[in-house]
Amino acid sequence: MIACVSVLLALLYSVDVTGQTPSGGETGTLQQLIDAAQPGETIQLKAGEYRENLVIDKPLHLMGTDNVTLVNKGDRPTLTLEANQVKIENLTIIHESRDSPAILVLGDHNTLHNLKIYTNSFGLRLDEAQHNTMTHLAIEGDKRASFTERKHGIDLWRSHHNEIDATQIKYVTDGIYMEKSKNNRLRGNTVAYSRYGYHLMFTENTLLEANEAHHNVSGMMIMGTVGTVAKHNKLYNNHLNVRSLGLYLFDVKQAHISHNHILNNRVGILIEDSQQNELTQNVVRSNYLGLQFIKARDNHIYQNAFVANVVQGQAEESHHNIVEHNYWGDHVGLDLNGDGTSNLPYSVDPFFLKITDQYPPFQLFFHSPGLIFLENLIHIPFDQQLIDQAPLLENPLIESDKTADTPLITLLVCSALLLISTLLIYQGVRIK
Repeated sequence: MIACVSVLLALLYSVDVTGQTPSGGETGTLQQLIDAAQPGETIQLKAGEYRENLVIDKPLHLMGTDNVTLVNKGDRPTLTLEANQVKIENLTIIHESRDSPAILVLGDHNTLHNLKIYTNSFGLRLDEAQHNTMTHLAIEGDKRASFTERKHGIDLWRSHHNEIDATQIKYVTDGIYMEKSKNNRLRGNTVAYSRYGYHLMFTENTLLEANEAHHNVSGMMIMGTVGTVAKHNKLYNNHLNVRSLGLYLFDVKQAHISHNHILNNRVGILIEDSQQNELTQNVVRSNYLGLQFIKARDNHIYQNAFVANVVQGQAEESHHNIVEHNYWGDHVGLDLNGDGTSNLPYSVDPFFLKITDQYPPFQLFFHSPGLIFLENLIHIPFDQQLIDQAPLLENPLIESDKTADTPLITLLVCSALLLISTLLIYQGVRIK
């Protein structure tokens, strides 16, 4: 009997629904169609606007087209997934509530694919939901609202073994926020114009791979985690605040950070109250402060490239960190045995950072002869310096750093301008 009702409703339900009444004149809603469907059934929606909020409590496949839109002005989520093995794809969701998420996932092994979500609240929230897959989502918050008025693009609470891939997020509080969640995988996502791109709190074994974060307050905030892996990410132009960061590790243990490009942020990498982490083969370039340690210990930093940062590094109350075999763009070394490493250690003295923190106008005198003289005269305490005992003389990441030759280009341009100016002056003198 239920199967007959399902078939009848499917035949009556029109593709041109603009409210809760089908175009054929029969009464009915999309929720009624879902309620009448058999577990495992596919419900295919054609072009139209559906003004409903839906609850799916059985395994179903809800599939739209490029012009299917769900509009919700109520207080409840537009979509609530209470069941397992639900698949939702090819929908646009316009969620106007500020109190509930556009999509709430409470079940396991669900799939969300190719969704466009415009929301004044959370885009997607997982609450104790496991083994879900989210791919090719586009989530956009309220551009006009402040960070405190927005919500997260994707929010995970006690949710494990989920995958989030190829998602574009902007104008939210945090792009992807995870708390007390384990073994989640984030690949190929981009977050922009938000507070934090990726924010991890008390997570275990999270993978962050090939993601991007740009034009946020900060790129990646990793806090209270164990076993985080962050590799092949691009964190750039995150400088909406004077405390903006590319990558922040706070109270982090056993993280592996490798092959990331961290460019043009206020602070490239900050490691605070963290231990037993490994950072290798990262490009840290054109940040105000390249690498900073605060109360950090037993971390291993090797084979990274620190290039063209205003201040290459700083350490405060940090001990037993192994910093070796990194490339420092401003180091003048000496290789006596031909092994590619300098026999002269590289000591990072953050004098300029200290003096400009106390007297910001001194930033105008960066690299001036007077400031260089003071730097040689007044040394920062030894425990606040980063020392690479065996720095590399060649950049090991030159092929992956496509713009690593920027200082050389700048030097050539400046030399050309100097030559032209000299010729012009010479010609002027001859004319006289």
